[in-house]
Amino acid sequence: MDDLTAGAQPHCPEDDIVMRDIPGGWECPHCGHVQQAQDVVIPPEFDGPDIHDL
Repeated sequence: MDDLTAGAQPHCPEDDIVMRDIPGGWECPHCGHVQQAQDVVIPPEFDGPDIHDL
């Protein structure tokens, strides 16, 4: 995952459209699917050696 992916808006699981911010989560402007922020699993950050440790 890069910095651009980490800050990207989520996509609707129903129709793959970029969801819009609403208070406490995101909503699909097309179908109305709502995803709450607490339902999102945030991937762990990489905690390994960097290029300077090699």
